[in-house]
Amino acid sequence: MQEEKENVWQWVELFSKLDQIKGTSGNTLDEFWSHKFLESLGETKTVIQMREQLRTIDVDNNKCMSILEYLAWRYNKNVQQIINAPQGENKEKVEEAQRKVAEAQKAVEEMVALLEEAKQSAARSREAQAEAQSTAKAATAAAEEAEAAARSATEAADAAATAADAARTASGEADRTAAVAKSAFEEADRTAEVSKTAAAEAKRMFDECEVVAAPYRAAVQENEASLAELKKQEAEYEDKKSTLEAKSKEGGVVQRNKAANELEQLKSEDPLPLRRAKINQQASLRKMEKAAAPFEEASAKAKTAADASAKAAAEAEAAADVARQRKEEADLAADNARQRKEQAESAAALAKQRKEEADAAADLAKQRKEEADAAAELARQRKEQAEEAERQAEASTTQAEQMLAEAEQLLAEVKAKGGIANGAVWWMERTLAEKKKYMPQRKR
Repeated sequence: MQEEKENVWQWVELFSKLDQIKGTSGNTLDEFWSHKFLESLGETKTVIQMREQLRTIDVDNNKCMSILEYLAWRYNKNVQQIINAPQGENKEKVEEAQRKVAEAQKAVEEMVALLEEAKQSAARSREAQAEAQSTAKAATAAAEEAEAAARSATEAADAAATAADAARTASGEADRTAAVAKSAFEEADRTAEVSKTAAAEAKRMFDECEVVAAPYRAAVQENEASLAELKKQEAEYEDKKSTLEAKSKEGGVVQRNKAANELEQLKSEDPLPLRRAKINQQASLRKMEKAAAPFEEASAKAKTAADASAKAAAEAEAAADVARQRKEEADLAADNARQRKEQAESAAALAKQRKEEADAAADLAKQRKEEADAAAELARQRKEQAEEAERQAEASTTQAEQMLAEAEQLLAEVKAKGGIANGAVWWMERTLAEKKKYMPQRKR
């Protein structure tokens, strides 16, 4: 059996892996897992064949296969032979060694669990450190973004204040210009009223002048007609005179004398039509001169009213020009004020937006800082846990090494005294050797 001891060891290990109830301390498999066990050993059989084989192996007929039943069947032994097999004389020492080995085995298992926990704790610590670094970086970026947003908000607020000042200045200028424009319009209205009054007076004077001018114009026309008649009679007189003078110098004596007498008679007294024309012209002249006085007075008044009306009209036009200029200036100031107001509103809206962005960035920065603080605290806790797990694992390793050493020493003493079951001692040595594989390599 010496050459089979390693196989027995492997089969027991396989039993403990396949036992779904007892786990590492398992030693019994049901029908399904028994089939799996046999398959792993290359003894694949049909279900019927496997059941027939299990009925042979299953000594107590509980439809399960224990490791003891399998080994008895494997090596053609019965259970009673195994029970009666000699176990050596030094039973107490062997049992003490078994307890030591069991304690050492448990210590190694606890050490392995603690080492795994330390490993996982270290991994969690690294993850927490990485998370803390990441959140710290995010917090720094959020803080920088918040600072930039705050600067932008300040710039926007300054721009809004500047725009508001410009709007107030433009509004004041617009108010002043509007007041000036209003004053100019009022002055233009007053001047227009004066112009209207002057125009009305000029019209009244003109109407009076027209009334007075009618007789004068009639007298003038009558005088012009008398004068024309006078000129006509004078022309006829001069023509007749020229004719008689010519006849007095031509023809026979009688004819010349007759012409000379008629000429002397013509010269001594004006002819009747001429006299009448002169009288009429003198009368119309006196009549015209009489009518001229009230006409000239009315004309002077009309001229004065016309001059006043023209002056008022010029003043009204000048006032209207000033009013138009003031209105244009007022319109320009109003447009400027409106533009400044729009700029101020736009700057205020931008400032509001920048403030909201700054508030959001500040909230994000605060959140990132809280996350960074929480991550840093978690990283600190994870580090402490990892350090504590490492200390426990180190202590457990030291204890396991000590217990393994004590168990090996006791086994050596038991072997040295003799009278023992070699199988039991080998099994304990094999158990210790298997557990020593899990021992970590010490740094020297």
